[in-house]
Amino acid sequence: MKLITVPLRDFAFPAPRCGSIDLHSGCGLAEALGQEIHRRVQKKRVKDDPSYRSEVPVSGFFDHGGYHFRIDGRMDGLFSHDPPKIEEIKTGFNIRDLAQRLAENLYEHPYSLQLLTYGYFYHRENLILPRLFFNLVSSRKGESLDLEIPLELSVYEDWLERRLAELVKDAVAAEKRAARRRKISLQLSFPFPEPRPGQMELMETIRQGTSSGKLILIQASTGLGKTVGVLYPILKEALGNGQRVVYVTPKNSQHSVAEDAVRRFQDEGASLRTLTVTAKGKICFKEEPLCSPEFCEFAKEYYSKVEAQGVRSLLSKKRRLKASIFRELGKRFQVCPYELQFEAAEGCDMVICDYNYVFAPRSANNRLTSAGIGQKGKPSLVIDEAHNLPVRALDYYSSEISAAVLKQMRIGLRNIPTRLRREGEALLDDCILAVSSCGKGSRNAIPIETPLERFSQLDAEIRSYLAHYLASNDEIGQNDPVLRLALYWSVFTPLLELAADEARDEFFTTFQPSPEGGSARIICCDASAMMKDCYGDYCRVVAFSATLKPFEYYVRLSGFDPRRVITAEFTSPFPRKLRKVLIIPQISTRYSRREQNYGKVADTVRRITTLKPGNYFVFLPSFDFLKRVADLFTPPDGFLALKQERGMPASEVEALLHHLRSRVTPTIVFAVQGGSFAEGLDFEGETVIGAFVVGPPLPTFDLEREGMRRYYQKKYGAGFEYAYAIPAMARAVQAAGRVIRSEGDRGLIVLMDDRFLEETYRRAMPSDWFESDVSELVSDSILKDVTEFWALTD
Repeated sequence: MKLITVPLRDFAFPAPRCGSIDLHSGCGLAEALGQEIHRRVQKKRVKDDPSYRSEVPVSGFFDHGGYHFRIDGRMDGLFSHDPPKIEEIKTGFNIRDLAQRLAENLYEHPYSLQLLTYGYFYHRENLILPRLFFNLVSSRKGESLDLEIPLELSVYEDWLERRLAELVKDAVAAEKRAARRRKISLQLSFPFPEPRPGQMELMETIRQGTSSGKLILIQASTGLGKTVGVLYPILKEALGNGQRVVYVTPKNSQHSVAEDAVRRFQDEGASLRTLTVTAKGKICFKEEPLCSPEFCEFAKEYYSKVEAQGVRSLLSKKRRLKASIFRELGKRFQVCPYELQFEAAEGCDMVICDYNYVFAPRSANNRLTSAGIGQKGKPSLVIDEAHNLPVRALDYYSSEISAAVLKQMRIGLRNIPTRLRREGEALLDDCILAVSSCGKGSRNAIPIETPLERFSQLDAEIRSYLAHYLASNDEIGQNDPVLRLALYWSVFTPLLELAADEARDEFFTTFQPSPEGGSARIICCDASAMMKDCYGDYCRVVAFSATLKPFEYYVRLSGFDPRRVITAEFTSPFPRKLRKVLIIPQISTRYSRREQNYGKVADTVRRITTLKPGNYFVFLPSFDFLKRVADLFTPPDGFLALKQERGMPASEVEALLHHLRSRVTPTIVFAVQGGSFAEGLDFEGETVIGAFVVGPPLPTFDLEREGMRRYYQKKYGAGFEYAYAIPAMARAVQAAGRVIRSEGDRGLIVLMDDRFLEETYRRAMPSDWFESDVSELVSDSILKDVTEFWALTD
């Protein structure tokens, strides 16, 4: 008989599933509130009653439908009284409302089903019927109330029979799904007639690494076909184990690369089912994405509607699941399209999503890695554009709260009902004062003690006010000021708790003064400790990019275990004669020399582009630098000059790209390194024939960056490299990589700055840019060498 282990929290659901998406539904992604309250209550119980034990493990075993189920959980508290008393601790804004909902129908709420299950398991093991109590604690004021619920064995066993029947049905479906995946694996073929040079070695490296249980970090030049080269062995092995692949990218716009790669396998006959996850803010039907049945008709009775209308069955028939499908089904059945994505995840062979679904706090990771019978091991994780991962992870654990932003919310508060406005304005004033007082009157940026106590107190007050506000049933529109305040504060406060932990030295807090009252900031220097736990949910992990050198930096700051990692570099498969890389050390972008070099940059670009009409990018270190150079630039005859603007709308970006691809007029585009034109875009063929990379774009030298430098120096002995040089070179190399994208491309890469010759920066360059020494890229006759290069490749 096959053994299936189910966590009790995944077992104790209504059968059939019913109810709404709600903070206290016990379903979905709701943040686990009140851990500190749990610990406080349990500590007091131990002190007051010697018979009390906390976190008591409990298990139940059931044979049903040919399967053996083991249900494991932990009781919050057990009093060894006569009769015994089992306690479940829950927190909420309005505990009286929560108590009423729990008592109304015990078998339609996961909270009460958890407690009933603890009691039933205890009775089965000890033949004693315990008393069951909720200890409901208000997250507003700390007040509490006890709610006793009855355990009627016959009623519980009726529910248990239905729930076990559901688990059997799920187990049968999981076995079929695993068998289907194994069949796909056997039939999966490489989607091209022959691998490109280097692709076969890439795939073999991945096979060897995954078979030995290693994490794999791969730098592979653009044009190698690295996406397909990575996916083929990973899909084959994961599907062969009945598992899925989770493929993450830095942002939504880069999902298409993975989708195109999978489509090639599907076109070759592989019946792969894929899901592309869209962010809640982009897929939600409401003006404000607030998951509450009182506010959102798509959250109300969500689980009931999905179950009754067979929505999961409809999703199972789709091969490529994207936002348009979830929106269409969401409107048809009046259910949340965002949550539907995770209903579909279990049945998909590959899930494509952003980094945050795996690495961010409160991520959806557990809903992408759920196990099923027939599967061997765990899912596989593929990390695309992995050079972005360390910086993106720092963003997840860093935050800022600004008095100026808070003051802007005052305008919106004037439009809410009078009976709520006065309380809201007073609360907002307290928040503004809390932020501005962090600076203690300083006119300069300063490090500060973490203001956890005051900010946490205000967080509780905001939550209380929000509950009162939502209960008023007033219409909530777009950019609602109360929701904005609650979200803004709730993102910041949990990170303060991390920063205040004396055992952690990777966080520090600062105050930045401003005329509007300043801002408090949490800076995370290193998120690797938090990221390590994420990898434990996966059996195979492959991270790849065209820019991952020096490897030790990315291994350390991505949370990889250095003892379990394989690193490999695969150079460009295309002939070197099709690419010309030059360094011009006579130009400097050092801050002290910029004034006399703006004109030199403009003149050099003009003289070199004159030699060959076509489209070029000039990638500058900042928008200010861009403006200074562009204002001095006169395009060669017949050329057009364009500029990237700050906050450039997607429509204007696309229009510029369309212009370049049309190749009607030779064009020189001034853009910034690290911007939308410098990463994640393909300019194949003659779309772009050259890129000027002007200086490594070093981060701003300020209090916070210097704090990071000190941390890296203490932790890794590489302060300047980790805080400044390597992040800058990642952007520079990515920008240079826009030129050669396929075997038919040819192009010119010009690096302008003497620092590119220094060892600190050279270490981050692809090894195929030069033979043995970076000085080979310096030319004694630049115009002559460029002219000869174009003559040889024409």
